[in-house]
Amino acid sequence: LMLFEGRIQGIRIEKHLDPSLPPVMADPEALRRALANLIDNAAEAMQESLLRVLSIETTLGERPGLAEIIVADTGPGITDDMRERLFLPWFSTRQRGTGLGLSIVAKIVQDHGGSIRAENSAPAGARFIIELPLAETDGVDHAPAATLTRSV
Repeated sequence: LMLFEGRIQGIRIEKHLDPSLPPVMADPEALRRALANLIDNAAEAMQESLLRVLSIETTLGERPGLAEIIVADTGPGITDDMRERLFLPWFSTRQRGTGLGLSIVAKIVQDHGGSIRAENSAPAGARFIIELPLAETDGVDHAPAATLTRSV
């Protein structure tokens, strides 16, 4: 979020980060890049919205062995047609940009053994849910410290 300090003025930020979330095996820089793309898209989507709220949440996934990162906005939401093409290269609903942001996010998440999906949020907006596998833990940290991330 600090990367967007000047860009997200006028947007209320709500963070719900679960401090008890077990670690996930992840490259922090790659995840930072993925989240930056999602935050940038959310800020852009809310340009014309009267209510401008960006929500970031971390939680245990509904399916066992997964953590979730949820980025939600109060923009116009997504249509069924958009949902089918959101993660394809070159697809964009904006005038500026290359249409590569969400395909890069999807690739980063897939490289981490995870998945991403998009859905409409209530009462308005879109939610992007990233699911990442929890790190194997047997009481011993086998991973290099740089790749072990508790929450984003």
